[in-house]
Amino acid sequence: MTGARPFYSWVSPPNADAEVQAIKTRSDWGSHRLALSAHRRTLIRDFFEPHVADALYRALVAQDWSLVYRENRADQKVRGAELRQMGVVGRADLSQRIVKEAERDFQFAFLSHDMAQAEESGQTDLLTRFLRWMNSEEFFQPMRELTGISAINRLYAQGTGYGPGHFLMVHDDEVPVENRRAAYVINLTQSWRPDWGALLHFCDPSGNVVDTFYPHFNSLSIFLVPQDHFVSYVPPYAKGERYAITGWLIESS
Repeated sequence: MTGARPFYSWVSPPNADAEVQAIKTRSDWGSHRLALSAHRRTLIRDFFEPHVADALYRALVAQDWSLVYRENRADQKVRGAELRQMGVVGRADLSQRIVKEAERDFQFAFLSHDMAQAEESGQTDLLTRFLRWMNSEEFFQPMRELTGISAINRLYAQGTGYGPGHFLMVHDDEVPVENRRAAYVINLTQSWRPDWGALLHFCDPSGNVVDTFYPHFNSLSIFLVPQDHFVSYVPPYAKGERYAITGWLIESS
């Protein structure tokens, strides 16, 4: 880091006098490197120290979320206050428009908290401080070791929430001008069920689902770009949202 206070110094550890770190010390780093090399993806359980994951979860739950989706082949955002003003009829109409778009083109619908925008606006909440910590050597170096990509030097991050009616259709995350090298999902849902959907699925060119990552609390899902994947539909009977911090590790000149 370049003189900035470590992120975890804003998060109270169980023993405030103890030397603490954000990423949990582990002995299986090598096996995850091998999995990324062989399969281009891996899921790491218990990634952060518990008090860090708990603080991130509480910060996410407290957000006033926006809904993001596509319409007329362009990304759209409806902020929380606007969603509430729509009422039941307005939200139902929006849901129908989202489904119609999905019938003919790539589509997604989920809750989003734009962490980069919050930082640019001068906010100093925990998620903004976490984003600054992620954009430092303290996070980049272990990500370079894990992926074997030494050129990673930037990232994008957003908070995401998947509740009933939300989904993300098949795509590969590749945007050549952005130099995305790997995608990640920091899973921060304390209680979830596999039949509630919002699972991260990977598929091959024939359409077969070849792997599935369950959103274990305090886990890191990471996979190399490009790679076909999708987030499964969340049915009406699901309770709550599947929360995460998601984004890409980027190589910038």
